[in-house]
Amino acid sequence: MRFKLFLVISLCHWVSFGQTDNTVINEYLERYIENTIDEVDIQQFASELLFYYENPLDLNKANATALFAVPFLTGFQSLEIIEHRKKFGSFISLYELQVLPSFDLTAIHGLLPFINIKSNEVSLSNAKKIWEEGKHQFISLAETNRPKNRGFTSRDTITVSGTNHYLGSPIYTNLRYRFDYKRYISYGVNMEKDAGEQFLNGSNPWGYDYVSFYFSARDIGKLKALNLGDFQANFGQGLTLSTGLAFGKSSIITNSKRNFNGFGAYRSLRENAYLRGGAVALKLDKIDVGIFASYKNVDGNAVSGLNRSEEANNEPEFVTNIQEDGGFHRTANEIEDKDAIGDFQTGIYAEYTGNHGRIGTINYLRKLSTTLQPSQQPYNKFNFRGNRYVKNGLYYDYVYRNMNLYGEVSHSSHESSIAHLHGALLSLNRALDLSFVYRKYDREFITLQTNGFGENSNTSNEQGFYTGFEAKINPHVTILGYYDLFHFPWLRFQSAAPTVGNDFWIEAQYKPNKQFTAYYRYRIETKQSTLAGGNIKQLANETLGRHRVHINYVVTKGVSLRSRIEWNRYQEGNSQSAGSLVYQDIIFKPFGRSLQLSGRIAYGRIEQFQNRIYSFEQTPLYDYPLFTHGFTGLRFYALARYKVAQNVDLWFRYAHTQHDVPLTMLTQDYAIGSGLEKITGNKRQTFTLQIRYIIK
Repeated sequence: MRFKLFLVISLCHWVSFGQTDNTVINEYLERYIENTIDEVDIQQFASELLFYYENPLDLNKANATALFAVPFLTGFQSLEIIEHRKKFGSFISLYELQVLPSFDLTAIHGLLPFINIKSNEVSLSNAKKIWEEGKHQFISLAETNRPKNRGFTSRDTITVSGTNHYLGSPIYTNLRYRFDYKRYISYGVNMEKDAGEQFLNGSNPWGYDYVSFYFSARDIGKLKALNLGDFQANFGQGLTLSTGLAFGKSSIITNSKRNFNGFGAYRSLRENAYLRGGAVALKLDKIDVGIFASYKNVDGNAVSGLNRSEEANNEPEFVTNIQEDGGFHRTANEIEDKDAIGDFQTGIYAEYTGNHGRIGTINYLRKLSTTLQPSQQPYNKFNFRGNRYVKNGLYYDYVYRNMNLYGEVSHSSHESSIAHLHGALLSLNRALDLSFVYRKYDREFITLQTNGFGENSNTSNEQGFYTGFEAKINPHVTILGYYDLFHFPWLRFQSAAPTVGNDFWIEAQYKPNKQFTAYYRYRIETKQSTLAGGNIKQLANETLGRHRVHINYVVTKGVSLRSRIEWNRYQEGNSQSAGSLVYQDIIFKPFGRSLQLSGRIAYGRIEQFQNRIYSFEQTPLYDYPLFTHGFTGLRFYALARYKVAQNVDLWFRYAHTQHDVPLTMLTQDYAIGSGLEKITGNKRQTFTLQIRYIIK
């Protein structure tokens, strides 16, 4: 199978021309998650990718679980590595991989940044050596926008609940410290203050609004994983328990499969989306067993007869939701919802790993300090309500020759509901790979902390069948795509009846040499929703068709150009709208130079929100690289990275957004955004500064 190796080969190509680690990560990110932006923790994923880039996987030491989990190896390649080691012992050279059916010389070159065969066994007996040989890293970022949002300028805004404005400064800032000793020990502290949050006063007298600490040790003797502080837990196909990232449908057909690997360090700045406490997993021959316990306070919309700011120990009567991906505490109302509910979780898992795969079970209990009671709406009639639930899952991942079967069956205590998913990856020959996924999620299934593959962001009320393919026509041309047919047995938001839909994607890639890459993509998705207006509610088809032409061209070593044209058409009933985007990138990153530059100029014409277009931008390390073109107008940015010293890097980024003012607008009162995020005028500027200091 070659669908993942295309990414790695492209990645190695950029590395060979002096690309920085951040450019490598952004290239990988865009390819993986450009169409699953609402469900992916980009910061956590970027951190994991950089970890493998800086700490290559030892093919002689990695067990089956580790090999199956990494994103740069297919299941078939992992199995061939295991079988080769059993027959012939450890690899002598990485180029020995050529004897395996799933590898060729090009693929091996693409893998070189991520693998090795020379790491040594770790010993914890010499703490001084670990401290001295480890890598210490400090990163700090500050960002601000001009002009200021209405939330900073309208301090006298009065609402029913009182004064409503941002209480803190308009500067966003974070500070990270991280220590890594090879692939075995990692710990760090992450701190963040969002724009509008207070710092060293008010609700945050001690400084940052969000503070996270983690310690992680793994693959040391019989210890598979030890996590203290904040950590993540991801198992199976994400139906029972998954607190981390999850990929959706894209041109990488293996995104349909989750390669989760249990407990791991939590390095993201996504507030609330983690477990806090401790977790340990042991390797007992072919069986892994683990246990975890977590307690933290999470944000939620609290409903109480008392003012929680006056009665600090008073529990609300109930909360209408849990903000597992929230974290803004800028206004009095948002601060009131901070840490509104206590959250206790504990669970255990066991996993058997054999010669051809693994099978495991995950079981956990979650208890909230008060009742979760969403507002009653027809579409959420079957959602979980209460303060306690149990989930149990059984998952499997089996590889044999050219076939990989995987899946999970999960049971939740709410209405004894079931969710299950079963998939297959097939490599018919070197030129054709196939992917199949069937999923069925009950409408009562608990969606909290789940990341099941599907059309909905929630793992419930869905049934569907997905099939994908990748065909290598010749050494220069690859055609890939998928078709997904889905059904929602119960109502969804903005639909007054059960609905159906389908999603089709086709992409042709052309790469005649290392200097030139191009692709054309077409995607059309049809769903159903209730037409607005009228006394009789009727379902209508919503169809969004999208086209993209993208070209990468390396002018010379260290200088490359990227060009893109994208357009779409949205239709609902008899109404139609269109959107388009064109941009040009120039990247100047010569090998060995202290100064590296990149920039983009883009122009979009977007008729309405449904026509919005997403694009990835070059950003400082770990910063959020996604921008939404939801307006008609100009967008450009410039990013400079300067290596001040051997261990000090400095990034500066300037971004400018300018909306076209409609000719039909007779006044000068044009504004961007709404509510407290509203700014006067049609221009917005963003200034970003980041510094990194490394001690090795």
